[in-house]
Amino acid sequence: MRLPIPFPIPWPEAWRPLPCAVATSTAYAALYTASNHMTSLRTDVGAGVFAWERGIPFVDWTVVPYLSICVFFALSFFIDADAGRLRRHVLRLLLVLIVSVLCYAAFPLRFTFERPPTDGVIGLMFDLLGHCDMPYNRAPSLHIGVLVLMWARFSPVARGGWALALHAWFALIGVSVLTTYQHHVLDVPAGAALGIAAILLTMPSRRAMHAGHAPRGSVTASRTEGRIGGRTEGRTEGRPGSHTRGETARA
Repeated sequence: MRLPIPFPIPWPEAWRPLPCAVATSTAYAALYTASNHMTSLRTDVGAGVFAWERGIPFVDWTVVPYLSICVFFALSFFIDADAGRLRRHVLRLLLVLIVSVLCYAAFPLRFTFERPPTDGVIGLMFDLLGHCDMPYNRAPSLHIGVLVLMWARFSPVARGGWALALHAWFALIGVSVLTTYQHHVLDVPAGAALGIAAILLTMPSRRAMHAGHAPRGSVTASRTEGRIGGRTEGRTEGRPGSHTRGETARA
């Protein structure tokens, strides 16, 4: 019995992106943790918060979509078997990570609101988040930057109702960075701009795309020309032959 899978995962080749997934995840964990630690040692950390942000509510259950980006991050290496697109995806992830860490070093910021206490399963999820994160690494939001890349990676392979569900869930992830009291408003557009810039900077040129499709098109064209040419020659040869036979009979 086959389970319905919303994204076409090439199971026989699923192991191939594994080294990229491990290396990229390791880079994220190491650089992000190191950046958090270094910022915590500094005395020149700013705030970068608007007074009206006090009106943003804390919604504890949005930690679920917030943490779910880790699942999408892991799956993003395996949903498309094309090597070129995988390389661009990894390059974009690393570009967003490196630029974010450089910004954290140049403009250190701290989240300033006190998060209300939580309990139960939601409380455990916030405890897990607290062990892995600190109130630094603010702008640009790495969470939002990665979300933009996930959106670009998953959207082409999602169809029908799954596509609508995907967009709705990703939008909820975007909102959750504020409602979990992980980021201030300033961080969100900065992260989105970084993600979009990474995509634009790594898009293949039209010449490269044309070159990539040229061999396949050439083969197809040759086959088509061969078929058409063969038919044309056959018809052309048939016509003179019939005229010759007719002329011979009349003679």
